[in-house]
Amino acid sequence: MDFILGFFFEILFQVILYGTGRVLIPALTLGMMRGEGFKGETPAGKSYYWRDSKGLILSTNLTIFIGLLFWIGVAVASVVYFNR
Repeated sequence: MDFILGFFFEILFQVILYGTGRVLIPALTLGMMRGEGFKGETPAGKSYYWRDSKGLILSTNLTIFIGLLFWIGVAVASVVYFNR
């Protein structure tokens, strides 16, 4: 049972972080970068980012990492705000 709950928590966690990163990247870079599609495949020889005709594309893992950094920032800001 623990394995099943851990699996669903991980999937939900990654979807939330990916969605946050997918929205934040174009907003923060004014549309110059975007996150890779969730089921997109990284081109051979590329690891974290690459360029195509529409601009710079960040990998799914990097998009999730940016979403994680955002939520960590929100948590830290909340703790600082409520403990002043």
